[in-house]
Amino acid sequence: MELLSAREAVARISDGSRVILPHGCVEPTAFYEALQQERARFRQLQLYSGLQFGDYPFLAEGLGENFGYTTWQASAKLRPLFRQGKVDFLPLRFSEVTRIVAHDGPVRPDVVVIQTTPVDDEWVNLGISVSLYRELVESARLVIAEINPNLPATFGNTKLPAHVVDIAIESDRPLGEYRSPRRTSRDEQIVDRVLALIPDGAWVQLGVGAIPDAVLGRLHELRDINLQSGMLTDGLIEFLGKCRHRPRVITGEICGSPALYQLAAEDDAIQLHPTSVTHDVGRIGRLPRFVSINSAVEVDLFGQINGETIDGLQISGAGGSLDFVEGALMSRGGMAILALPSTTEDGSRSKIVRRLGADTPATIPRVCADYVVTEHGVAALRGRTLRQRAEALQAIAAPGFRDALL
Repeated sequence: MELLSAREAVARISDGSRVILPHGCVEPTAFYEALQQERARFRQLQLYSGLQFGDYPFLAEGLGENFGYTTWQASAKLRPLFRQGKVDFLPLRFSEVTRIVAHDGPVRPDVVVIQTTPVDDEWVNLGISVSLYRELVESARLVIAEINPNLPATFGNTKLPAHVVDIAIESDRPLGEYRSPRRTSRDEQIVDRVLALIPDGAWVQLGVGAIPDAVLGRLHELRDINLQSGMLTDGLIEFLGKCRHRPRVITGEICGSPALYQLAAEDDAIQLHPTSVTHDVGRIGRLPRFVSINSAVEVDLFGQINGETIDGLQISGAGGSLDFVEGALMSRGGMAILALPSTTEDGSRSKIVRRLGADTPATIPRVCADYVVTEHGVAALRGRTLRQRAEALQAIAAPGFRDALL
């Protein structure tokens, strides 16, 4: 491990390299700042990352001139760049990322940037983000780590030998944070319906968004719940503080507040693991009563689910939703729940539509449709004919749109 300044580290990156950046809340902001300062060195640098909750400061200047950017999980902050055609999208299930972005895959990483704890007895800890990084580090020719004492050492498969890091950058900047979207009264109605479906003793996965976040905060109301998820948020604090048993918690990412990060450092019930554990469909399917809870942009009357685009604009990605849905359908007593409001926030559009648009991807195909929940009710689709599905979904649509659906 060679200790360099952030600008010296960027200078070690060859132009034309594929550079894989972290996602979630492990934002190497010192590296990002240096990348902007040194951008004139590059003409063909290729940057990749998944969903980031920060402001993408590395894209402030030089995009399209000094470097390109590709993501497999878009965010609202990237929408203007997608509209302008300045960023590219790589359609991937989250479980596939380390098979596609690999030394023997279609996208071969030259440089991987990670964030770790300081070295402790020849080890570093990946802290609140483990999901992809063990495999990505193994695939890269150059590994740059931003060493941050604010990153908590966490439990699970979180340690890496310090010698796998080629270049270290020291930084003591605050960790990134995730703030749950604002909840509405109809979100709470949907949460009530979702909780009523979950059996005692279930293993539960939660997607990203206001409704899954709210469900997590209330899972303590049920008995003997365990968690296996790609990402967990601040609702975990309430869940662990109020549940009446010692749960198992398995996740790849922790995204939330400093209080959540402190909890992850102290409570060994929270175990962080790579996607080979968290998103393995066969492993998920062997868990009893596995319940997948995700949200989406819209669902059509066939049961096809769009979780990625609005009017053709990429706003998200496939993520891990299909991995968890398939696992839930394999699980004995499992279920896959899609929970969403019946309309857009302003009430102008129904989120239950006759059929997905010609340019709209089916993030989850109709063969995987199970339960759809809105504030107006629950539609059980598994084992239903297309006509029965359409009738069930019409019944939970907003009343003002029901006549137009069939």
